[in-house]
Amino acid sequence: MRVSPHNIILRTLVVLSFALALNGCSVRYDKNGKILFNPDLASVLGNEVGQFTLADGSTGALRELNGRYSLKWSNLMIERPLEGVSWVRIINQYHIEGHTLLLLKVATPSCPAQYRLVDLQSTRSQEWAFTGICDIGPDVVASADKLQLNFRIDNRIEQFNWQHGEVYHRRLPVQQEKTVQNTGANKTRASRKAKSQSTAKPAKRTPVKAAEPLPPRVAQPELDNSLPTEIYQPTKTRQTSLELKS
Repeated sequence: MRVSPHNIILRTLVVLSFALALNGCSVRYDKNGKILFNPDLASVLGNEVGQFTLADGSTGALRELNGRYSLKWSNLMIERPLEGVSWVRIINQYHIEGHTLLLLKVATPSCPAQYRLVDLQSTRSQEWAFTGICDIGPDVVASADKLQLNFRIDNRIEQFNWQHGEVYHRRLPVQQEKTVQNTGANKTRASRKAKSQSTAKPAKRTPVKAAEPLPPRVAQPELDNSLPTEIYQPTKTRQTSLELKS
């Protein structure tokens, strides 16, 4: 049985429409919080380059289509575009106090390897771009209520602490490690000096008046050369609400 080209095209359009109906829809929000339903071609025609699990157990994906990257929550069909990047990968994910934190490694026009932190919770998302730090990976410390990123740059540490939906920035000096040199020559000299002192005749002691006791030393506070902790503003916050605003 011969199928005409017209029927093949028609069937292809039907299949594509069915796929778009199932997966090709995404929800975005404008600056006023209104819901925008858009076709999601990245789910159908794009490439999935990463997956993540949200705090509630549902899954999400990092997608790429024609060089543009975005995150999508599968349960709520929420989509967040990642702007100003030409390459993105998920380095790690963390679940803290109901938030899903994604540590991303991205390539930007000014730096081939930068890091970003994305905070996802329900329909709300925030993103922090650590600009000015290029090609340096962070040391990560995660706890039950905080995520700490330490970027070591020369003689300082740029520290970013995520806690309760905010990121706080602090600059710390790098403490120099104390090294103790104990060579074999020093050991030999010490042993010879001890032997000579043991064989020498005891010297005649003369009474010495006891020195006056010094006044008690007042404890001095340690110097803190770090900058005061400041709130590190997100690159872009998407306050999303499922309620339509008039």
